[in-house]
Amino acid sequence: MSTAHQFATPSNDTIPEGMQLATRGTANPLDEIEQDLRSAIFGQNRAIESVIRAMNRARFGFAAGNRNRPLVNLMFLGPTGVGKSECAKRLAQRLHPAGGGFLKIDCSLFSQGHEVSALVGAPPSYVGRDQKPLLDPDIIEMENSVVLFDEIEKGTAELWNLLLQIMEDGEVTLLNSARTVSFRNCILIMTTNVGAKEMVDYLDKRNIGFKSTRQDMEATGQQIYQIGFEALQRHFRPEWINRIDEIIAFRPLSSATMSRIFDRMLDEANEQYLNYGIKVLISEASKDHILRKGYNPTFGARPLRARMLKDIDAPLADLLASGGIPQGSKVLVVYNGGDVYGEELSFYYERDNDLESLGRKRREAVQQAVKRPVAQQDTKAPAPSQGPAMAKTIDNAGRR
Repeated sequence: MSTAHQFATPSNDTIPEGMQLATRGTANPLDEIEQDLRSAIFGQNRAIESVIRAMNRARFGFAAGNRNRPLVNLMFLGPTGVGKSECAKRLAQRLHPAGGGFLKIDCSLFSQGHEVSALVGAPPSYVGRDQKPLLDPDIIEMENSVVLFDEIEKGTAELWNLLLQIMEDGEVTLLNSARTVSFRNCILIMTTNVGAKEMVDYLDKRNIGFKSTRQDMEATGQQIYQIGFEALQRHFRPEWINRIDEIIAFRPLSSATMSRIFDRMLDEANEQYLNYGIKVLISEASKDHILRKGYNPTFGARPLRARMLKDIDAPLADLLASGGIPQGSKVLVVYNGGDVYGEELSFYYERDNDLESLGRKRREAVQQAVKRPVAQQDTKAPAPSQGPAMAKTIDNAGRR
């Protein structure tokens, strides 16, 4: 017997001589991915931590069951617009920065049993046999690929049975080619809005507002998870739910989180405005006004995006088109309470030569790219995406 197994288990909490206290180190390459996800998906730190924890288990092969199963089977649960699909997409981008490692299946397209044939191909003598199945082996079998089944509750029982086979056996046979597709190297993620009506009713009763405290949002998030999990149990069979490695709750967004999302939306918008030499600054009062009108815990961040389009993008585009604001200007948006022409937001500008020059250079670069002859374009196929060094470590260790 090796010496590693010769020491006896202590009968009390006395630490045997020579043993050291284990503390968390800093060598885990997945820590960088976690920080990257937190910087992109606001207000969901607990959910992101759960994702990384599940990936850690997969890295060392600690997931119980068939070693041919996907690296990890995850279910993202929560109300709409809180970052479930975005988290899956960002994870794929981080693992495969050159692209190609992400496959999204919109389950709302498979509400009828016969439509599932689009995933695995039609059998011989059936219509559509020549069409390529949506379950693309080139993506799925790529190391550390992310396969997302979005809004799984909108699918049909045939789709759920197919997923049950994937989660348990880790492979599917394409009917049009008899090729077996292995999911062994992929991260399988499913999202669901089951219990959405109950979540909406609960949020209405809680009367969650723009200035709700963090404690209120935390308690609300815990209850949202419970509502969703109970709805999941009503919607799916126990043997189906038991194949999921971890059910991860995405919580409603707080006002502080919405403020950070607004700042990122404005940064993204300014990247577009710079094509016309425009940079937009928004006063605190106008930002607070837009946040209040765009805040809805029932629908997450999507109403805020619509508010930005209506209150900032649309009037700015009209002012640019009409000559009210010249290209090459710094623009300040100010809240006036509806005192100016009945509008609640006013736009002020001042000319900026540097912005005008930057906008001109950007437009010229776009025009040159459009005029560039096809023959001169680099037609060399990109190298297969290997992802960052940390991505390779997820499954390099032997799986048990």
